[in-house]
Amino acid sequence: MLRTLTVCLLALICLTGSLSAEIEKPVKGKRYKLAKNHGPWMIMVAAIRDVDDETRRVEGGMSAWEAADAIVFELRKEGIPAYTFSQDEQVAEISSPSTSENNGRRYVAQHGYISVMAGNFASSDDPKAKDAMTYIKKQFNPGFLTDPKSGGILPQTPGRPSAFSRAFMTVNPLYAGTVRDAEEDDMIVELNSGQKYSLLQNKGKYSLVVATFKGSSVMQVGNDKSSKALGFFEKNFGKSLDVCAENAMLLTEKMRNAKKHGYDTNFDAWVYHDKYQSLVLVGSFDSKDDPQVRLLATKFGGKMIRHPKTGDDVLTGETFTVPKIPKANQLPDYSWLFDVKPQLMEVPRLR
Repeated sequence: MLRTLTVCLLALICLTGSLSAEIEKPVKGKRYKLAKNHGPWMIMVAAIRDVDDETRRVEGGMSAWEAADAIVFELRKEGIPAYTFSQDEQVAEISSPSTSENNGRRYVAQHGYISVMAGNFASSDDPKAKDAMTYIKKQFNPGFLTDPKSGGILPQTPGRPSAFSRAFMTVNPLYAGTVRDAEEDDMIVELNSGQKYSLLQNKGKYSLVVATFKGSSVMQVGNDKSSKALGFFEKNFGKSLDVCAENAMLLTEKMRNAKKHGYDTNFDAWVYHDKYQSLVLVGSFDSKDDPQVRLLATKFGGKMIRHPKTGDDVLTGETFTVPKIPKANQLPDYSWLFDVKPQLMEVPRLR
């Protein structure tokens, strides 16, 4: 029976760091708020929602914040660092290792809910995370939940044998870095293996995405390729992404040797594949504020061009052709279209 609050466990994914061996002695009534330096992997323990003010005024009991703080206190007494988080305070958006549209926002709680998150784990398969999860799901049962005066009584059901049996691993919504698990790391390594100019070899922290290949973005197929990488693409993701990977690798190689094709300089180009697309990037930067980032984004980004029929100015992507200037009455051997708006990407650092 629930009188003044409803505890809901949400099926979401959040990330934090490794569980601390020791934490400070918990203080009852103190609020331990989630911060961006917690994580990246964590356990989603519960999300708590208030009943309306009138019901609580008549029946008494704890507010959602009071209940969340009490759960955090009890977890910290057991040596598990725990924190509260409200979506009203911060919208959760987790960065991904690529610019793929398939990686989007992850919400920790519905509007009006207070989330309780626990642990600091370096990875989702951390043995300490598994131990903490087992304890929370099967043994953690704070006394206030069994007190009728708290308003937080939870019935045991076949689907919920304990109050927190639906806890799960998830990502810190405030975490600013890139988060992957071991399985994804293995796939990224496989996709990018056997290539001279893989982004995984880039020593910088950031690089600039200048061309994106997925599906119909392919303009022309070249002849040079890494058979190992392309074979993996075709086997696991089909011919379309295989062609995308081939084009990205060929463009990278041609940009690296651009002077041979009539350009003034060679470009510091890199290639990167994930399961959704292939990317070509330029540069190696230690800071997002490196002035070269803006210069390269301007160089490779789209330009306003007057449409010959309508007379309107339209944003048009730059092209890279081989050769740069074809002979009279001849088409270029290769031609690619750069992204209209280049994007800075964090270089993946895999375990």
